[in-house]
Amino acid sequence: RVMSVGVVDWFMLQSVALTRPVGLVVDYPAVTFVMMQAMQSAPAAPASPSPTLDTRSRILLAAQRLFRKRGYHATGLNDILDLAQAPKGSMYHHFPGGKEAIGVCVIEEISRALLATFGASRARSTQAVVAQAGEQLALVMVKTNYEICALFSAFAAERVSSPLLGAAVTSAYAQMVDTLQIRLIADGCAKRTAQERATVILALLEGGALLSQAQQSPVAFRLSLKQAALMARVE
Repeated sequence: RVMSVGVVDWFMLQSVALTRPVGLVVDYPAVTFVMMQAMQSAPAAPASPSPTLDTRSRILLAAQRLFRKRGYHATGLNDILDLAQAPKGSMYHHFPGGKEAIGVCVIEEISRALLATFGASRARSTQAVVAQAGEQLALVMVKTNYEICALFSAFAAERVSSPLLGAAVTSAYAQMVDTLQIRLIADGCAKRTAQERATVILALLEGGALLSQAQQSPVAFRLSLKQAALMARVE
């Protein structure tokens, strides 16, 4: 079972260019490296994070790469530590809950960076934000052989075996809907309608990405993006 980096993870990469909000824990050098890597053909095996990064960042970045390549269950703690070049003691210092805690932190950091991206975007309308980000994502999907698709939905599938991962995904999606809803309301959309639209926009992007991954074609995602942008339009 292969777990891949999703729509929201790509938004995390985009947050490099934006102002870092208070409390956001994202290592921008690491994210910059991943962004550059994503724009090239996907490597056969994940490369080790830069040794200049702090231990926590190396562990999270290594975990993200391995979850993308092998899936959550197929990735062991020793695999993460070997790729991160980190001692086991330091891992338990930063993540007492082990691999599950690392997975939760990956979800939370992706979510925080995504929210920062939407909050700091210079685009005037929600429609422009969705359209611009989606078009860039479509290009990255092709360049990475569709590895960048539906990470959160893959984590959500772990809800039975890991309630903490499931709860983290639920929280992340709720925050994304809330953020889109706020932007839509600012555009002049009614509150109730804005919540419904925000939910549909997110569902379209995630669903389109998953279908494109399965079909190995950007067509489904581009169709979903077109409808998501229309849904985000407020007249």
